Parts: sequence; structure tokens; C-alpha cells
Amino acid sequence: MTPALLTPRLLLRPLEHEDCLALADLLNRPEVARGLCTIPKPFTPLHASAMILMIRAAETRGLEFVWAVENSEGDVVGQIGLRELRPGCAQLGYAFLPEFWGQGLGSEALEAVLDWATRQARFTTIEAETHHDNPASLHLLEKLGFVDMGPIQRFSLAQQGQIPLMVFQKSLTPPLQLAVA
Repeated sequence: MTPALLTPRLLLRPLEHEDCLALADLLNRPEVARGLCTIPKPFTPLHASAMILMIRAAETRGLEFVWAVENSEGDVVGQIGLRELRPGCAQLGYAFLPEFWGQGLGSEALEAVLDWATRQARFTTIEAETHHDNPASLHLLEKLGFVDMGPIQRFSLAQQGQIPLMVFQKSLTPPLQLAVA
């Protein structure tokens, strides 16, 4: 199950069905949707409900972990997820409302998720993709220690065509385990 994570300014909690409207609003924003490949346009609350049901099913098998990101006022300002791509490797995805960009919230939330993933020792590698002309996301991934693996093309449901993305990868180092004699 996806645990709640607390940072100095944010609460990361499992997505709930009550988040359907907030999730639809977030993923319908043109600035957000342009770099998302698996999200149809328009993305309705019904799509969000189905997405949350699929996430819950994957969570029960330990294949996916998705958080709603709330600010200190209790507003959902984004979402972050990890989905197993193959044993030991997860794909990181994230999106934030544009009015909250540039405030360090993405960095704060992603650091919490990466710290949690490292402590789980389930994943040794995290991969992320971002739109090739999204300098904020490119900078964020590099700042968090992701390495640029190069460009790729993916089919986008929203744009009904191939879009250029950049692939990044980060190796996780689990915390040292001290043996007690």
C-alpha cells in the first residue's frame, strides 16, 4: 500500500476517489498534458476514477505507488507515482498545477518519494521521462541526481502522435545496514 509521506510543506498521501475532480483538472491543463503520453484529452473525472481503480489494483500487487500532493492549505497541487517497469526498476511520473511551479514543491515531493523508494530497497533504479523542451523538469531531474540517457519518441494519446522525450535514470543506494553483534 502507498504510505503517506510528510515534508516540511507537503503531505503526500494515496490518491482517493474524492481526488477525481482535482486529478482531472491537473491532467487537463495544456501545460501539463503536453508531455504526458498515456493521458487522453480531454481527461474527465470518469477517466480519473478509472485511473484510481487501476492504481489501487496495481498497489495491491506492489507494482505501483501513487501519491496526491497536498500543500499546507489541504489543496491537491500535484501527483507523483512510481510504477514497476521490470524487477528492480520503476518509472517515476509527476505533474503539478502550473500555478505552483517554481516554488520548490516538485523538488521537495520528489525527494520524499525517492527517499521512501531507497528505504524500501525494492527498486535499485528509477527512470523518468520528460518533454524535451521542459527546462524546469530537465533541471529538476538533474538536480536530484538523474543522468540523461538520451532522447526517445513516444506516442501521445493527447496529441495523437509521436512526441520527443528525454529519458533519465537514477541508481538508488539503499541505506547501510549495521549488524549488531
